[in-house]
Amino acid sequence: MTTLTRAVTDTKTMTKRNLLKSFGSPDTLIENAISPVLTLMIFVFVLGGAMDMGDSSMSYVNYIVPGVIVLCIGQCSTATAVSVSLDIAKGIIDRFRSMPIAKSSVLTGRVIEAVLRTMLTVILVFVIALAVGFRPVAGFGGWAAAMAVLFLFSLTINWISVAFGLLVKSPEGAGAFTMFVLLFAYLSAGFIPTASLPKVLRLFAENQPLTQVIDAVRALLLNDPPGNSLFLAVIWCVALLIVAFVLAMQIYQKKLAR
Repeated sequence: MTTLTRAVTDTKTMTKRNLLKSFGSPDTLIENAISPVLTLMIFVFVLGGAMDMGDSSMSYVNYIVPGVIVLCIGQCSTATAVSVSLDIAKGIIDRFRSMPIAKSSVLTGRVIEAVLRTMLTVILVFVIALAVGFRPVAGFGGWAAAMAVLFLFSLTINWISVAFGLLVKSPEGAGAFTMFVLLFAYLSAGFIPTASLPKVLRLFAENQPLTQVIDAVRALLLNDPPGNSLFLAVIWCVALLIVAFVLAMQIYQKKLAR
């Protein structure tokens, strides 16, 4: 068996192991599925009437759904960071180290499982959004492009969460990844037009990666010109993905060497 074939086989095994573990945990299912749906409901039915859309003729539901989806992906990635940290705390990583498996398969299998779990949650949130008034007008190409951007973003943020989970010293610390997700999600174009923010916050919101992803997905689903947002979203995601992958692998190798 070649090294590549072995790595692929071991990654499939790790992915299956992580999927069974995730879907067998009620806490994970609640965090991944119910939390984003509740967020959508609160913004649509509780806060939506008080939101000022400025001169935009876009309905608030259409405006916030891409932001809720991106927030959903970020919240799902927190479970990845916690799971990685738990594996370290329980000594599972040490057990894997003693087994004749491709070392990279442990992290790669974790990320693949996380992306699959996340995209299922994204589909669920889209279904709920359609039920509460979301009305996208994109054709097949627009939907395909939007889902590709979300998939790339999910892959990126899950590798970031893996690196974070490896870096912190406890599962409780890994749970703090949620705070970074909330900070970037709420200080973005996801829930209110950035023009309504104070100047300093507006500069941050308009130039951070989540805004580019949200603007790109929103434009694609509503059949609007994406401008530079699609290009910038891809560039941000690819750059962060490379950095997170390299960092995660380096931290992992150091832990294996102990």
